[in-house]
Amino acid sequence: MNEKNLQKIIDTQPSVSGSTFLVSTLFIISWLLMVGLFVLSIGLFLESYLHYKIFLDWVSRQLNFGLNEEQRWKIAVSFGLFSLFLSIIFLGVIFLCKMVLRRNHFIIQIEDWIFANMKELKKPKITK
Repeated sequence: MNEKNLQKIIDTQPSVSGSTFLVSTLFIISWLLMVGLFVLSIGLFLESYLHYKIFLDWVSRQLNFGLNEEQRWKIAVSFGLFSLFLSIIFLGVIFLCKMVLRRNHFIIQIEDWIFANMKELKKPKITK
């Protein structure tokens, strides 16, 4: 492959810096949501299995209705499972974001190496 073909390939490739910013933002938001939902699911499981009054007692007082033990257990288990499911989904999003960020970092390193070692090639100009 000669320099002209390589320059044409580099010029036609999209920049990864914009997607890196968006994926980094999604990575941070997914971490926050995963940790929050996991803590919520643990609290709801503690409330359902150990009969702690952590969350649903406060919610029932705020909404002015009473819950008996069976209703409290059903609500805590169902919302606990749902929160745990969502935290697992966000854990998968975290792994996908990490893979994309590593790929983007690798692409940036390759571009930097090419431009440092091949003086005939120029960085593509950003058109607005």
